[in-house]
Amino acid sequence: MKIFLLEDDYSLNESIKEMLEAENFIVDSFYDGNIAYDNIVDNYVLYIFDVNVPNVDGIYLLEHIKTINPNAKVLIISANINIDKIKEAYIKGCDDYIKKPFDIQELLLKIDKYTQKSQQIYLDKELVFDLKNKKLFYENLEISLTKNEKNLLFLLIENKGTNISYSQIEDFVYDRVSKSSDAIRSLVKRLRRKLPKDMILNSLEEGYFIK
Repeated sequence: MKIFLLEDDYSLNESIKEMLEAENFIVDSFYDGNIAYDNIVDNYVLYIFDVNVPNVDGIYLLEHIKTINPNAKVLIISANINIDKIKEAYIKGCDDYIKKPFDIQELLLKIDKYTQKSQQIYLDKELVFDLKNKKLFYENLEISLTKNEKNLLFLLIENKGTNISYSQIEDFVYDRVSKSSDAIRSLVKRLRRKLPKDMILNSLEEGYFIK
């Protein structure tokens, strides 16, 4: 699952990112509000940021996220104790608030609260992928996948609608071990055979994606 993180404190940003990646989340982290704003898309399961971020007002950022993804879960971390500001954040759609300084494990508990309901992704009416366990089910029966097939499907689903290049597949599926284009095409072919529908599409660029 992908998490959007905006925190201008470099050390805190890195600590949160490392903690989340250790929990198998994919984290896109930013330090600048303008850059973060330009990179907001709707495929994050959770957005985490301060209301006092550089170059962009946090409330404006929150409104923008809710415009793009009305069902987005937003967790605000801030040293701001202005109750009017906090109230405004909740009115605009913030789901939770945690005051700095905080224990990193406290943040993880908050994150678990908003991500545990999003473990299963429906690729089709009867086709479900369990992101946490990397298991694929069709009509409630598990489809047997190899480790590489599971990781490839996970990578494609987590980046749904985005082209995944051969180099990204090497990095994620093969742990940065170089593979030939034939080997990667063979892996994609095997995974396609196990899916009831051909939903892995070839990109006009070199790579693959799922709509």
